[in-house]
Amino acid sequence: DVASEDNNVRLSHEDPYGSVLWPAASAIARHLLDNVDNLNKLNILELGTGTGLVSIAAAKVGAKVLATDYEAVPLLLLDYAASKLNSNYIQVNGGSISTLLFDICDVNTPLPEANVLVAADIMYEPETGRAMARRVYEALQRGMRVLVGDSPGRAGRPAFLKELRTLLNDETVDFKGSMGTTCSGARHELICGKNS
Repeated sequence: DVASEDNNVRLSHEDPYGSVLWPAASAIARHLLDNVDNLNKLNILELGTGTGLVSIAAAKVGAKVLATDYEAVPLLLLDYAASKLNSNYIQVNGGSISTLLFDICDVNTPLPEANVLVAADIMYEPETGRAMARRVYEALQRGMRVLVGDSPGRAGRPAFLKELRTLLNDETVDFKGSMGTTCSGARHELICGKNS
């Protein structure tokens, strides 16, 4: 259980994906900081924020971030990290982080408004891969920039690419290789896929 000021929150499953620093999070955060001009003037929407690394990195340089997840626990932990551990860095540059429960698989709920959509390592199953492709397509149709990272060898990645290629009618859509980092030691195969 994670206690908040208002209530106790429990994970809906036994494997808290949001408590792992996934490899693509560091790659996406680094790419944002190094390659997105005027980040401090943009509204960033992060899907599946997990540990919040991407959201915190963007907010530290002044972006207005809406971090989402389908679980309440990662959002509570991110709220704590933003307000108690990183608030001086975020506030001095005019950045902010707000959070929202949001399930990418819920097709009846549109994406919140943003200039840039980011997601890192959330395609751990084929269903989430297909849902992420539909969200990318939705974002592109609304004029958002999109940055998605995913570790090789994970079950949702092929489903994502197949669905996105169909939606965009573009068989050349693919991931570009980039280095990401994560914790060392034993990891569940959902983090990177077997032999990744």
